[in-house]
Amino acid sequence: TGSSWLIHYSICLPSLACDELLLSAAKGDKGESFRCFTVRAGDLLVGDRVYGVRPGIAYVVKHGGDVLTRFALSNLPLCNEQGQKFDLLRRLGHLRPRQIGDWPVRLIEDGEPAIDGRVVAIARTRQAAEQAQQQVRRQAQKHGGAQVRPETLESAKYIFVFTTAPREELSGAQALEMYRGRWQIELVFKRLKSILGLGHLRKTDPEASKAWLQGKLLVAFLVEALIRCGESFFPWGWRLDES
Repeated sequence: TGSSWLIHYSICLPSLACDELLLSAAKGDKGESFRCFTVRAGDLLVGDRVYGVRPGIAYVVKHGGDVLTRFALSNLPLCNEQGQKFDLLRRLGHLRPRQIGDWPVRLIEDGEPAIDGRVVAIARTRQAAEQAQQQVRRQAQKHGGAQVRPETLESAKYIFVFTTAPREELSGAQALEMYRGRWQIELVFKRLKSILGLGHLRKTDPEASKAWLQGKLLVAFLVEALIRCGESFFPWGWRLDES
């Protein structure tokens, strides 16, 4: 309702505190990308599959950071260390239950420096795989009933991420566990939309829209601060005398 704006909102794990915020009008915005955020040497940026594209990954690597992101099969030009196409589906099909796959890959694109990384994967349970495939079919129906490719349905049976972090700094198990932290981030966004009503912008004037959104976000930051204080506060009632 009202006008459309985008809030790029970076959240630290595990504190769930916002560490960077960018507010922009939807028209002309670059959309969701790692390039919207400041990257410092040593940072690890975690993102869902919309962030799993080469330009954003290259931006993070160029500024000394690493990425950990989901990706769609067709979004990343993955090769092995010899420069041959990396057949991810074939390797996923060999995974046993609870077995973690961890394979070195390279992102290669004409005219661009190669980016070394890894694909880390694990098979979903049968029930979770069926649910994921159903979700893929529903998404296709929402977009006019487009035909779902067999490879897309097969890939839904697995969770796989791309990371540039070296194995000695981030094992395969650690990478998958860290990616699970994104669910907590999703809950933060749900609270912003449901409790604070951030998804319904009732203004159309640009300056009024900014003021309305900034006021809502200020309340969100105050709530976050109170929650963090409350988690470590014990209501004793008075200061104890150490003597």
